[in-house]
Amino acid sequence: MYADHATTQIVGQAIIAIYFIWQGVKNVLLWNTNVARLRAKGFPGHLSLSFGFALQFPGAFLVLFDWHTGIGAGLLIVFTALATAIFHRYWTMSEPQRTYHFLLMSCNFCITGALLLLI
Repeated sequence: MYADHATTQIVGQAIIAIYFIWQGVKNVLLWNTNVARLRAKGFPGHLSLSFGFALQFPGAFLVLFDWHTGIGAGLLIVFTALATAIFHRYWTMSEPQRTYHFLLMSCNFCITGALLLLI
C-alpha cells in the first residue's frame, strides 16, 4: 500500500478518497431527499441512487487503500460524470442557481482531472 508514493501523493490520494466517502455517507443519510431529487429529474430514484453508491463507495475505498487504484479512479470518474450530468445542468437554470451549479460542475471537472492522475 502506497509503497512507491511520495508523501504528497499519499496525502492527495487519501484526500480524494475521503471526500467521496464523506459525500457518500452524507447522501446515504439524505436517502429520501436524494430519491425525490432523482425522481423529479425523471430517474428511478432508489435504483439510480443505489447504482451511484455502487460506483462511489467501492471506487473511493479502492483509491483509499491503494489497491487497484486505476479501477477505483475509473469508477469515481464515471460516478462524477453521471452525477454532474444529472444534477449540475447549469445551462437549464436561471440565476442564482445557474452560477452555483456552474461552479459545482467546474469543481467536478477538476476532481475528474485529479482522478485521471491516479490512473
